[in-house]
Amino acid sequence: MDNRILIVEDNKTLAKLISKKISTALDYEVDVAYTLGEAKLFLHKYKYFVTLLDVNLPDAPDGEIIDYMISKGQRAIVLSANIDKDFREKMLKKNIIDYVNKSGVDDVNYIIQSIRRLQKNREHKILVVDDSLVVRKQLQTLLQNMYFKVFAVAHGEEALGMLKTHDDVSLVLTDYNMPVMDGLELTHEIRKIYPKNILGVIALSSDEDDSIIALFLKKGANDYIKKPFSKEEFSCRVNNAVEALENIKLLSDYEVKFDDL
Repeated sequence: MDNRILIVEDNKTLAKLISKKISTALDYEVDVAYTLGEAKLFLHKYKYFVTLLDVNLPDAPDGEIIDYMISKGQRAIVLSANIDKDFREKMLKKNIIDYVNKSGVDDVNYIIQSIRRLQKNREHKILVVDDSLVVRKQLQTLLQNMYFKVFAVAHGEEALGMLKTHDDVSLVLTDYNMPVMDGLELTHEIRKIYPKNILGVIALSSDEDDSIIALFLKKGANDYIKKPFSKEEFSCRVNNAVEALENIKLLSDYEVKFDDL
C-alpha cells in the first residue's frame, strides 16, 4: 500500500490547508484534485491509503465521487459543509469510513487523528462472533474498511477455538443470542484466560432487557453496543476499545523500563 493520501476538494484554499497540515503531521505524500476528472487521473497512477472527498464538485455535484472511489476499492472519508441530518445518514449508509463537517481547523485536526488511528488499526486483529451470516459480513466490511484484520465465526465454541489459533487477537465482538454457546458464556470463558488489559470484549445485542448490559459487564465485557447502532457509534466504540488496550500496553512497557533502571 502506497503511503499516499488523495484530497478531492474544489475549494483550493481549504484543499491546500488540509494538504499542508497532513504533510507536516504525517509521513504521507498528499495529492490534491479539484474535480472528479482530476481524481480519476491520479487513480490511474496510484493507490491511496485513504481518500478525503468533497461531496459537491464542479463535475460531480451530487456525491458521484464517493461512489466512484468506493467502486475502485478506495477507502473514503467524506468532507462536507452540509449539516442536514438526513443527508448525513444517507452518506453514512455508503461504505465510507467517516463523515466530517468542514467547519474549521478542529475538523482538520480530527481528520489527522483519524488517519493516525487507521494506521495503528493495521496492527490489530478483531474476532467477530455472530450466528447471522448477514451481520457477520456487515461487521467484517465495517472493520476491514477501518484497516483491521478480521476473523468471523458463528458461535462461542468456534470463537474459543479461533482464539487458541490466533492468540494475538486484540478485540472480540460478540452477539448475545447464539446457538451452542451464547455471548455471555463466551465472555465468561474468555475472562478465564484473558484479562481485560490483554483482550477486549464488546457485546452486541438487540435484546430489550437492559439487565443484559449489566450481566455482560459483570462477566467481563469492556463495552456494550445495542443493536441497531449507527456506523459512527460502532466505529468510535471499537476505536476507543483498541486505543485503551494500546494505552495500557504503553503504561506497562513504561513501568517495565522504569523498574529496570
